[in-house]
Amino acid sequence: MDKLRKTVKESISNFEKSFPIDSIREDLRIAGVNLDDRKTRQDKFIKQLKFKLSVKSNREKQQELLLTASQKFLEALDNGLDKPVAYLNNLIQNNKIQFQYSNLKKISEEEIKEIIKDQNLIEIIEMIENESKGE
Repeated sequence: MDKLRKTVKESISNFEKSFPIDSIREDLRIAGVNLDDRKTRQDKFIKQLKFKLSVKSNREKQQELLLTASQKFLEALDNGLDKPVAYLNNLIQNNKIQFQYSNLKKISEEEIKEIIKDQNLIEIIEMIENESKGE
């Protein structure tokens, strides 16, 4: 990889020496290319790419938190921890989510994810961890 990177850098450097950027810009202006307009469009495109990358990164982080929280809820349900069970029951009631389970121990991880997906996942994880530690 380092050899490839070095080769690419050398190639770019050699190209810039062979064709000075100032003379290329001047040739483009003479040819009728509006470099300012082009730069504006490129900047806009770069901002769009950065935004999309940020959204994707945030979505992945949110999915990881959702997975962690749902797994912790399952553990809390298995261990019979009162706060997490009460919290989950409260979410079900407040969101008027229809579940056909009278016993939360039968609830699946996907159903837990559906219940908690719009909540503050970090607070949920902390609450379950604190309850697990007996705090």
